[in-house]
Amino acid sequence: MPSPQNSDNDEAAQRARMLTAAGLALGLPMTILGSFLVGYWLDRQLQTAPLWFFLLGIAGLVSSARLLYRLWEQLR
Repeated sequence: MPSPQNSDNDEAAQRARMLTAAGLALGLPMTILGSFLVGYWLDRQLQTAPLWFFLLGIAGLVSSARLLYRLWEQLR
C-alpha cells in the first residue's frame, strides 16, 4: 500500500512536469514570434528590410531550440 507521503511526491512531480510542458507550449511560439516582430520593427525603423527580420528570426529559432532542449532534459 502506497504511503500518503509517496503519493504527495508523485503528485508534485506530475505537477512539475505539467508546468514544464506549459512553459514549453508558451515559450516556444512567443520566443519565435517576438524575435520576428522585433526584427520587423527594426527593419521598418532603420529601413534595412529584411536584414533584422531574418537575423532576429534565426536567433529566435535557435533560442527556441535551446529552450526545447533544456526543458526536454528537465522532463527526463
